[in-house]
Order: sequence, then C-alpha cells, then structure tokens
Amino acid sequence: MAKADTPDSAGSDTAPAQADEWRLRYKVGGLVHYTEWTADFPTVENYYEQYRRGDCAHDVAIERREVLG
Repeated sequence: MAKADTPDSAGSDTAPAQADEWRLRYKVGGLVHYTEWTADFPTVENYYEQYRRGDCAHDVAIERREVLG
C-alpha cells in the first residue's frame, strides 16, 4: 500500500523501456474501425492524413496505448 501512496515510487527510470504504440480510429458510416497497434508512428500519422482528407471516413483520430503498471 505504501507504494501506491508514494508518487513515482517505481519510477520510469527503473522500469524497462517500452515503445509507445499507436493506432488510428475512424468511422465509416455509423461503424467505428481501428487499425492494429503499432510502434511505427509515422505510418499511423500518414494514414491519419489520408483518411482525414478522404471522402469516406470521418471522426478520424490517432490513439496512443497506455501501459498501466
């Protein structure tokens, strides 16, 4: 319990480094679609620009996966 009360007790400095993961969320009609999680942010960003400018998809957003420890 003491660890939970102490902010940053584990610390990100001692935790193993994990790559951030990203995916694209978009709607086509009334359905929500997602791409797979990937650590390759430039690819997700490229898809975002393509979908945002396209006619079919709307509500396009990039999501970041959070790792809770």
